[in-house]
Amino acid sequence: MKKDTFSVIIVPHDVNKTRTYKVPYSLLYVMLTFLIIGTVSLVIFIATYGRLLVKTRETILLEKQVAELTRRNEKINELMRNLAQIHAMDLKVRQMLGLDIDRADSLAMQSTGALEDQTDREVQNEKAQMLRAIPSFWPVRGFITKGFSIAGGEKDPNFHPGIDIGVERGVPVKAAASGYVLEASWNDIYGYFVRIDHGYGIKTLYGHNERLVVIRGERVGRGQTIAFSGNTGRSSAPHLHFEVTLNNNYVDPLKYLLQ
Repeated sequence: MKKDTFSVIIVPHDVNKTRTYKVPYSLLYVMLTFLIIGTVSLVIFIATYGRLLVKTRETILLEKQVAELTRRNEKINELMRNLAQIHAMDLKVRQMLGLDIDRADSLAMQSTGALEDQTDREVQNEKAQMLRAIPSFWPVRGFITKGFSIAGGEKDPNFHPGIDIGVERGVPVKAAASGYVLEASWNDIYGYFVRIDHGYGIKTLYGHNERLVVIRGERVGRGQTIAFSGNTGRSSAPHLHFEVTLNNNYVDPLKYLLQ
């Protein structure tokens, strides 16, 4: 006769307390089935969850890379637009002053002329204002006695955030571009000085003057006399100290002044 049960014998240290349990084979099969199903399910869950974690991490890294590339691309496009605008304004200034323009630049200006005629009047006005904001007009004419030098920082004894132009006393000092007078005052370094805001983040400073002829808040035009040169402040001889800043960063004025 086929047995449908098996015995499980538990033998403790005390042999007299040995116990025997009869377990049906059907129950064993059911338990084994559940154990196998549970083990397989656990393995599948762990494998699937692990792949999901890896893919999630890869997705996050890719999103960060895409965001960084997008940011860099926008910055590059902005720089390219700024360079194109500066180049276009420089060409227009040269054209207005009757200076020589390369043939390639001349053809480019002619090809864009038709498009500019179709632009809105407000855009044209904005371009004209940007053109007037470029400090390309020499405030005085003379020899440069000290050049621009900021590489060593403000603690460097050779730090000089502008150019010095040697002139005699009493020479008219003129605005390098149109703008508003931010300051027309005195300090121990620049003596009598004028600072002009030209808009678009561009500012200029004119120092060591003998006399000022403009006041704070006054609107000045390109080439307008704003002071008369002198030897005031920390200065050893008559000259004009001329500075240009772009977004509060010192810039070599010779990059703007037309030769």
